[in-house]
Amino acid sequence: MTYDALTIDTQVVYSNNLELDAGLVGQLNQFEGGLVQFLLSEINLREIHKALTDKAKSPHDALSKAIKSGLSNGQLEEAQQSALSGVLETMVKPSDHAKKQLEDFLHATGGEIVAADQADMKAILDKYFKNEPPFASKGKKNEFPDAIALLSLENWAIQNQKRILAVSNDGDWKTFADQSEHIDVVDDLGKALTLLNELAEETVPLAKAVLGLIHADDTDLVHRLRSSLETEVESEFPYLEFDGPMPGEDEGTNMSLVDFEIHGLADGNTEIDIVRVGTQGFAFRVPAHIVANVYAEISFSIRDSIDKDYVPMGSTSVEREIEFEAFLLFEISHFLNDDEDEKSVEYEIENLELLGAPSSVDVGYIEYSLADDDYEFEFENMNEEPVGDG
Repeated sequence: MTYDALTIDTQVVYSNNLELDAGLVGQLNQFEGGLVQFLLSEINLREIHKALTDKAKSPHDALSKAIKSGLSNGQLEEAQQSALSGVLETMVKPSDHAKKQLEDFLHATGGEIVAADQADMKAILDKYFKNEPPFASKGKKNEFPDAIALLSLENWAIQNQKRILAVSNDGDWKTFADQSEHIDVVDDLGKALTLLNELAEETVPLAKAVLGLIHADDTDLVHRLRSSLETEVESEFPYLEFDGPMPGEDEGTNMSLVDFEIHGLADGNTEIDIVRVGTQGFAFRVPAHIVANVYAEISFSIRDSIDKDYVPMGSTSVEREIEFEAFLLFEISHFLNDDEDEKSVEYEIENLELLGAPSSVDVGYIEYSLADDDYEFEFENMNEEPVGDG
């Protein structure tokens, strides 16, 4: 099946940690100026803008809260408060930051926005009252945005005599596509990129060659792979889920790589998704098993029913080894090593990304008692006699 255009649902960006220039979403820049056109419906564009705005608002609000808290608690001097307030005032507004991210993304991908008014509102209402896709599920009154997005995309395809490959794990998108002659749906961006890369089959042997060298412990490739993966794991900060004797929250988690295994590497049966093919290199995705160490500081508190506030009750640390399934995204460059004796292809890992790491980690029950050593403290010199003439 030949496709003329590619589009993605908002969920694809969510699953990519709302990053537009990294992961599989970052690979969409290969379509800029290419034969396959990247599309984004106005509805999905607005939804992504809102999500990016909320993400940008979080550090802005956190800094504002920290300044107020530090000032009221006497932890900030006037000069420090003034400096931090200056930083806050010069921060880009969350909505403007999100808009700039989307502008850069559309420029990098050569993306075209499909206007919402291309959707036939009469057709949408007919489908709604007839309970037809994407209104086929119960409780789908809130799916008008999906209906507008899908029908506007379908209308674009009809007007331009094109066929669209859409990426979404929403069952109603799939149901809609089943009865559409112009849109097909797959549930994974990696699969979609493989379908759209005409040279994917020719590139699979190159990816297998890279994996074969890794399995054979090629020094340069293995060192680059492990050091890059260590950096990727350390950049993950999952939310900690736990139970304990009283309410608590983590003060930030740290993860470090313990071990990893690429599935099928030993017998050469690794599942390979070619996601980009170029003249100077290629990119592919493989499934992997990751073993990591998670460390976090946990602060506990109890609620004072009179003051309606939480009273700090000390803290402790927790460390656990966890395992999870993920994907490794390799970006490979290759060149011909033309020696006098023999010719060979040399491969280099230009970049490696960890995809699908867990956003939260459950570390179970955390033992903690007010009698723990880390809760005890004493003031120095509090029992010494005052020094003076009197």
